[in-house]
Amino acid sequence: MAQPQTVADANRDLISHLPAEIKDRILECLPTRDAARTALLSTHWNDAWLRHGRLVFDFNFFWHFRESKGYTLLPFVQIITRILLQRIPPVKKFSLAIPSLELLDPKLEQSALDQWFHFLSRNGVEELRISNGGNVTPYKLPLCIVSCPTIKQLRLCNVYFDFPLNAPCIFPCVTSLEFFSVAFSHNVNGIVYSIPNLEKLYLSNCRWISNFKISAPKLESLSITGCIYEFGFICKFESSWFALHLRAIKVLCMVGGLFLNWRDAVVASFPTAINLQVLKLHSFEFASEKHLKGVLQLLQKSPNLCELEITGYDEIEEDDDMEDDFMEDNDIEAASRLLKDPESCIINQDLKVLKTIKIKLFCRSPVEMLFMKMLLSKSPILERVVITEYRYIKDGCTVIKFLRELQCFPRASPKAQIVIKGKNYA
Repeated sequence: MAQPQTVADANRDLISHLPAEIKDRILECLPTRDAARTALLSTHWNDAWLRHGRLVFDFNFFWHFRESKGYTLLPFVQIITRILLQRIPPVKKFSLAIPSLELLDPKLEQSALDQWFHFLSRNGVEELRISNGGNVTPYKLPLCIVSCPTIKQLRLCNVYFDFPLNAPCIFPCVTSLEFFSVAFSHNVNGIVYSIPNLEKLYLSNCRWISNFKISAPKLESLSITGCIYEFGFICKFESSWFALHLRAIKVLCMVGGLFLNWRDAVVASFPTAINLQVLKLHSFEFASEKHLKGVLQLLQKSPNLCELEITGYDEIEEDDDMEDDFMEDNDIEAASRLLKDPESCIINQDLKVLKTIKIKLFCRSPVEMLFMKMLLSKSPILERVVITEYRYIKDGCTVIKFLRELQCFPRASPKAQIVIKGKNYA
């Protein structure tokens, strides 16, 4: 028989006496502003807050903090400083949106950032995210972060940094680097830095990438995306930099414009991408001979490729008919030269382990159709082809007609399933 509940049991504060790890998991599910407010519940929750090591200072934090009751107009720079200095280490995650901070508190100076970064580097930070996107004010990452032995994930947006000239190793424990709109200084050109544990490198809208010479023996995923133009000119990108990592990586994601600077003699010396399993190309122009030649050369160097994904160039649809008429003859000529030439770099070999092909923004141009014909004829174990149309599909008859046209192409794999996707089906 159950014992009757006593008054002492009814008044017991069960929430405050939860295990420390449970409290921390609860705080992880809350925005930083709300996590801080739990300190008012009891001394137990105040201790949990001071030990909470995942801090996110984004727009929601600054805006809702300012709108909350009891806000004393204390500068946000001082608020962040106080929160950090009150921490009981470690502080494992720190995320800061600088434009959101400056929108409400324009007094941010480099010295404040340096103070925060030095504190984090000494107190076990493992994940660091600093965004300065859309901000014209330059901010610098101090060397203490470049050499920090605890950081595993680093994400920077529009933040510049200098590399130590005599340091053989940088970011010693980092496994994931994500750089957005980062310019790599010319003064590091020629120096090769070791990043011994790096597994994932993501570069988007970065400038002077060729200056970022690194040795990353554990690198598995390499992404180079975004605009490759600088001040209206095509960014100089040395294909030799790319070749340094081709042998090791398993996943490669790149923008098609990088093919524009590839020289045949250099590409011929590329090592075989023996580990490459997934290749993703963005903003790819089938009408460009250099784009088309580049992907063929990559396919030749990738004997173990399992998945190929290509996203076409998303052009403005105005004057489509005029442009299509103008380019059609050139498209057919380029396709015939690269896809039918017996000495073409891929026509004499099969893609022996390719199982999945995804083509997005497909326009059904002569070049694209010949490219698909080549892939279907050279992929003996192909299982699935997914094509997403560039234009809206108005009726099912259009899909059926297109599907039949593809099915008429010779297929090396009898199991290959072709799927056509569109935005609107009637």
